[in-house]
This record gives sequence, structure tokens and C-alpha cells, in this order.
Amino acid sequence: MSVNIISATDVETRLAAAQARRRRAAAEESRLRRELVEAARRRAATTKIVLGAALLRAAEAHPSAVPGLVRLLDPHVTRPGDREALRDTPLALPEVADAAASAAVEGGKP
Repeated sequence: MSVNIISATDVETRLAAAQARRRRAAAEESRLRRELVEAARRRAATTKIVLGAALLRAAEAHPSAVPGLVRLLDPHVTRPGDREALRDTPLALPEVADAAASAAVEGGKP
């Protein structure tokens, strides 16, 4: 019966190779996770663009729906820059200060 003896140098070499493979695998995992996050971010941006375009098209095609769409959007579009972006569209929202005042006059109903 023969016993296969592995030298310490061989073990150290194999260990170093295994550690290098583990580092490469971890780097690949990190890269793939970043790719997933970026893909989700792009998908979310595309969704928002498509929904915005659809709302604008609906407002242009059905002017009678505009007041309802504005009421729907008003409480959710809170950043001044976002409200400004809608200024010259059928879905223009009141200024934030104006919105608070009109809500108070209407009894707090958005």
C-alpha cells in the first residue's frame, strides 16, 4: 500500500490558488450585483417615463380628465423642480404654497 504525501509547499500553492479563485468569484459577484441594481434603476426610470408620457397623452386626448389627473398627481409631485417640469403642460400643478392654501380653503381635500 502506498501513501501519497503532499508537501507543505504544494498545500500552500493550492491554498493560494483557492484564495485567488475565491477573490475572483467575490469580485464577479459584486460586479453582477451592481449590474442588477443598475438594471433595476434603468427599468424604474423607463417605467416613470412611459407613465409620464401616457398621462400627458391622456390629458391631451381627454381634456375633461385633466382636473382629476391633477388632483391625483398634486399630493405626489412634491419637489419644486418636478412641479416646475409640469408647468407648461396640461397637467400643470399649482405652486406648493398655492396648493396648501387651496387645500385649506377646500377643507383639506386634495
